[in-house]
Amino acid sequence: MAPKVLVANRGEIAIRVLRSARELGWSTVAVYIDNDLSHAGYADEATRLESAADFLNVATIAGIASRTKCTHVHPGYGFLSENPSLSQALASSTLPITFIGPSPDTLRIASDKILSRELATSLQVPVASGERVFSAEDVHAFVHKAQFPIMIKALDGGGGRGIRVVNHPEELEEAFKRCLGESPSKQVFAEKALTGAGWKHIEVQIIGDGTGAVNHFWERECSVQRRFQKFVETAPSRLSRPIVQPLIDASLTIARKLKYRGLGTFEYLINAQSGDWVFLEINPRVQVEHTITEEVMDLDLVRAQLLLFTHNTTLQSLSLATPFPAPTSFAVQLRLTAEDPSKNFQLSPGVVRSPDLTWPTGRGVRIDTWLSSHPSHHLESWTVGTEFDSLLAKIIVRGSSFEEMTQKARRALGELFIGGDVKTNVAVLAGVTDHPDWIAGSIDTLWLERNASQILDLGQLALGKTSALHQGLVHADTATPTSAAGKAIGGGAMPIQPGSLFTLTLSPNGSSADSHVPSAKHTLMLSSIRQNAFPEMLSGTLQTSLAPTPLSFSLSQSTSASVSGSDVELADPNDLTHIAAPLTGKVVELHPALVAASTGSKEGNSHMRVRRGEPLVILTVMKMENTVVAPRDGFVQRVGKGVRSGVVIGEGTLICVVETETELPSSKL
Repeated sequence: MAPKVLVANRGEIAIRVLRSARELGWSTVAVYIDNDLSHAGYADEATRLESAADFLNVATIAGIASRTKCTHVHPGYGFLSENPSLSQALASSTLPITFIGPSPDTLRIASDKILSRELATSLQVPVASGERVFSAEDVHAFVHKAQFPIMIKALDGGGGRGIRVVNHPEELEEAFKRCLGESPSKQVFAEKALTGAGWKHIEVQIIGDGTGAVNHFWERECSVQRRFQKFVETAPSRLSRPIVQPLIDASLTIARKLKYRGLGTFEYLINAQSGDWVFLEINPRVQVEHTITEEVMDLDLVRAQLLLFTHNTTLQSLSLATPFPAPTSFAVQLRLTAEDPSKNFQLSPGVVRSPDLTWPTGRGVRIDTWLSSHPSHHLESWTVGTEFDSLLAKIIVRGSSFEEMTQKARRALGELFIGGDVKTNVAVLAGVTDHPDWIAGSIDTLWLERNASQILDLGQLALGKTSALHQGLVHADTATPTSAAGKAIGGGAMPIQPGSLFTLTLSPNGSSADSHVPSAKHTLMLSSIRQNAFPEMLSGTLQTSLAPTPLSFSLSQSTSASVSGSDVELADPNDLTHIAAPLTGKVVELHPALVAASTGSKEGNSHMRVRRGEPLVILTVMKMENTVVAPRDGFVQRVGKGVRSGVVIGEGTLICVVETETELPSSKL
């Protein structure tokens, strides 16, 4: 009987695994939630989950695997991929189910950064100084020994989550708290930060069959990152083979000790100038950037991973036991994310529609994305929500040389188009590949953060944004919204032209509205239109009965996900006492002053006091925590309607009203 695999994941990695399984003749099962269906169409069967939290529920996933009579479970990456409890639960099923991943003991070590470091040290593999910490006071004690800068990390973080660099004492307590909040197990440790010129992030791809036989497929460089989230990865690195070889040897040493089974990635920091290096961690699963190793090694790593968990399969039987020569070609993975670089990489949820989507193609270009659908389950749109990470697609490009690879990458990014209300980081990706430091190879792990503004400018220029402006394709009072250029730039198709006349009626709303306030009607005429990409953007001048002189206007659509307007209130951007949500996200923590104000505490204003820089609310968006801080000292006069822990609030929502002491009436003091 052919194997049957449950892919306990979503998005592009679920599609990637389902495709390889189908090629092998395996039966497949997917799990999904409402509004996140694209990967489910690639499976033979699909089971609906109640919520996104079920992707992390061991009992739920194991139960589905058992009920659907699966022989295997593939966890992908993230979610339960590094949780030994899932492997153990599957082994304990009435009919044991094979977990496609390392043994529970290996997962226990690999998923705990402290245990991984201890294993590396026992094998004479160097690590940065660090220790487990249980409080901010513990971190202070560590700083006394290690000195700034330090790094605080969640023991079980990943994908850039649960990591903060601390350079000053006043940053320490908040950084500790945020890392703790992003750690599923609520455990963190402190480590000496190795950052600055020359420090690169290098990782080694290994494979093992559980007998002690292991092999490697060389290395990748992942130094282009922001907030420790990788943006761009290349394979191989351009470091010399003698510099890279110690990292490969260390990876094989650790993997043999663990009798590693399956795919794994061993991560390091290395200083290209001095040659110093340290071990970071083990990722005991398929890695997001496995794609570029596949391209330069001409291997299907996921296929090999699946086969390793069938009866008596070894590296030898798969012809993967013999060392592979170093690759001679280059590949790059460009992570396209739902982020707006012009707003400090603010996450951008929304809807992507099929007509607004164009992917690059051609020799050497591969796209791995969940913005797709199987012919048997055709989709017209995809919802980019706040429950999952911001990755939209991986643009993978291969060339015979680094220069050819870069040329192809630039061309591919120029062909990419995503319209609608979701903003992306495509201009940053273009700026990276166009920067002189990219060509020279002089990039370190903080390079993107130091040069973000310049990189964005380069990327916008490379993508033709500036030339479009100079040609008048976007900024022209006489432009009509139905021109081909107008559609290409803004996607606008609404028949709104200069001279369009509107009647505006303003009146109280609902049964509770003040009946003494009369309705009012006004006339509006669009005198000129500067940009029409409605409903995303509409700007120009108008004449109205509201004012005797013409008014300039700009109407832009928020990137917020849908939020019920009756459940919240919007902040007045002209009122300095109003604190607004800068992005859509779930409220996970409120300042005690907001809690007191929302519960109608009568204990006096001292409980309502906030200080400048204190976190007012913590919003979690796509598994990352975002802090909204108090802009000044003051008192929380009231909390915005509907703002409470656990709810999703939209961009522009009123969080609270903060008044300074001089603004408060004397009766409140």
